[in-house]
Amino acid sequence: MVEPANGHERVSGRMERPGHPGTPDEGEPVETQRDGAPTAEQSLRASNLLLHALTEVQTEFIQGHDTHQLFDKLLLVLLKLTHSEYGFIGEVLFTPEGTPFLRTRAVTHVAWTDTLREFYLREVSTGLEFPHLQKLFGAVMVSGRPVLDNAPSPEEFGTRLEDHPPLSSFLGLPFHSPTEMVGMVGLANRPGGFDTGVITFLRPVLATCCAILQGLRNEQRRRRAEDAQRRSAESFRLLIERSPDAIFIHRRGMLLFANSAAVRLLGYTSGEQLRGRELEAFVQSGGEAMLHESPGGNGLLEVRFRHCQGHEVVGEVVTLSLVFDGRPAVVCIARDMTERRQVQQKLRATERMVSLGTLAAGVAHEINNPLSYLLSNLHFVDDELSAMAEAGEPLGSARGGELREALKEALSGSLRVRDIVRDLKTFSRDTEDQRGWVDVRGVLDSCVNIAWSEIRHRARLEKDYGEVPLVEANESRLAQIFLNLLVNAAQAIPHGDVRANEIRVSTHHEGEQVVVAVRDTGAGISEENLRRLFEPFFTTKPVGVGTGLGLSICHGIVTGMGGRITVDSKLGEGTTFRVFLPIKRPAGVSA
Repeated sequence: MVEPANGHERVSGRMERPGHPGTPDEGEPVETQRDGAPTAEQSLRASNLLLHALTEVQTEFIQGHDTHQLFDKLLLVLLKLTHSEYGFIGEVLFTPEGTPFLRTRAVTHVAWTDTLREFYLREVSTGLEFPHLQKLFGAVMVSGRPVLDNAPSPEEFGTRLEDHPPLSSFLGLPFHSPTEMVGMVGLANRPGGFDTGVITFLRPVLATCCAILQGLRNEQRRRRAEDAQRRSAESFRLLIERSPDAIFIHRRGMLLFANSAAVRLLGYTSGEQLRGRELEAFVQSGGEAMLHESPGGNGLLEVRFRHCQGHEVVGEVVTLSLVFDGRPAVVCIARDMTERRQVQQKLRATERMVSLGTLAAGVAHEINNPLSYLLSNLHFVDDELSAMAEAGEPLGSARGGELREALKEALSGSLRVRDIVRDLKTFSRDTEDQRGWVDVRGVLDSCVNIAWSEIRHRARLEKDYGEVPLVEANESRLAQIFLNLLVNAAQAIPHGDVRANEIRVSTHHEGEQVVVAVRDTGAGISEENLRRLFEPFFTTKPVGVGTGLGLSICHGIVTGMGGRITVDSKLGEGTTFRVFLPIKRPAGVSA
């Protein structure tokens, strides 16, 4: 080991080509032992210079100095301490295919030709890349072990640099993290060659290089993670802002954020008009409680919002919890269903009219029968009263008794007409938002009266009403469901054999639900058609009979109430529809 120059002097961070190897700096005495080995004082001074340089580099790295200058300074120290002519400090990287290659962090200024000087100045800032694994430095990367060669052949140190001076010796030293090879130091052309003593002496340098490169990699990973997080946040905000669904974020009822769709939903012009206000200002009475629901509690909820102009806006809402600005909050995603609800209302009204049209002749007949004997009896009473008045007979006579009997029959007929008209009104009236406590048995009786003209010539009607509680629902919508099921049951049975066929209507109480079943002994439904039974516009009836919307609308009404409808059927054995209705209307349902 030769004596280092200038003891503990500060080493410039600018890379320069060193003087001739083995030649001490001007004014520095040469003191060696007789065998050529450095003296103890020389070794101590070399160690002190190395320690001083490493401490200085580590301090500057922590202070955020330019890393190119730090690695240049380290390489210059290595060249001076080892009296090597050329050298580099490189980082081991990998191609997408997993092949390692070397990218320099510091390299000797290759200035022996004008072309190479330009090449060096052009590429040194990003690092020169050396992918040739079959060369000496490649052997270091492949094996992960030091490579020392004091008589390398020209082929063993191939580079991409033309006119590279010949090499007399080479030392390649890898440095590792606990999990991988991080980089290597390469030195060349040391007078007398390299030995294991040089390897031992340079271990602190390897540790410092490894620490700096790992620090740089960690910093790069941190920056990439921050950039990715920033891009993700920007993308997420853009996604929220451009979402067609209204998105509200609130904490304990206080609005923190509303996207553009939410602003439009409520009729405002800016999200600033909403932020900081209480949620209850924008929803109809009771609706704010549904926007506090726990995630997945009730699935989709129907919430009625209050537009700034005063009218109601219907939203289908899902809620979930997340962390917003570092604290728990609730996100409400609302889809404007106002227009769809209006269309559905019109479809339900259309289906009701279709059902009434199908039953019109039978209903007219049901009204005509009691009306005919009502009119007949009233004419009889009028004639008899006139005759009795002319004859002076009292009303207490036998003739008067006949009149009283005729009036009773007329009254009975008028009550029958009144009941039919009442049942028709229950079925046809449009009371979308009126809910109350309803006895399903009374609604079933009304529907049986309306559908009786379809039933009586096809099957016997059996009622099996169990005791059931009232349900919170819309009476008109229930009537639409039950009438549709009764008419379908009747139309599944051909005319003629009333005694052989049956339509059974039953009710029973099951947990928190009331179950209504309509069973017929008709033709049944094939398994293929069962799978599509509740699809809109699907029908098994002949062309011109029905719209294919009846069961689809029934399904929508039942699920909208928070219930469900099922069907069991086999060809030739009849069909059973069951409607499961919650006793108390769940929060957020439409009926």
